[in-house]
Amino acid sequence: MADTLDWSPLSLQATETLMSRLGAPWWIGGGWAIDLFLGKRTRTHADVDVALLRKDQDKLQALLKGWDVRIAMNGQLIPWETGDWLEGGERWQFWARRRPEGPWEVEFLLEESLGDRWLYRRDPSVALPLARFGRTNQDGLPCVAPEVALLYKSNRLTEARNAADFESALPHLTQAARDWLRAALSIVQPGHPWISRLA
Repeated sequence: MADTLDWSPLSLQATETLMSRLGAPWWIGGGWAIDLFLGKRTRTHADVDVALLRKDQDKLQALLKGWDVRIAMNGQLIPWETGDWLEGGERWQFWARRRPEGPWEVEFLLEESLGDRWLYRRDPSVALPLARFGRTNQDGLPCVAPEVALLYKSNRLTEARNAADFESALPHLTQAARDWLRAALSIVQPGHPWISRLA
């Protein structure tokens, strides 16, 4: 993505202030979700990811009225036109900034759901009750559950940050979280090196 690497991410506090007006559930995702789970910062973060349900995308578009919001897809940044409802598929990732000439400030990720269940976008047979998809950390900030964040990171082990997040989180995962992540990996990536580590 040419000319798109200039990032100045919102702080977690600024992100919370922005998202408090969404009027729908949302969660901090990515590497920050791991650090919020651990209660400490384990590494630097290039951006801040915010997850929300696809069914609430109209609320996101209303929240970001006046922002420059682009759909990140296949190496391109495509403007998200007002009123454009995005069905499932490849269009699930957005970059947003307040000014078109400014740096990118926040990344949004649309999550799939059916009723009260979250569905993994890469394989909907992997699912969780929405109540287990996210949690609230000790400071009241909603974040993606660590086992879900790690599942998303599991297919990019060449990126050092993903391996580092797994090593940081592993000793602190509950047995239920370990069991779920091991089962999910066995479905979507049989033979994944994390499976034996989670046993």
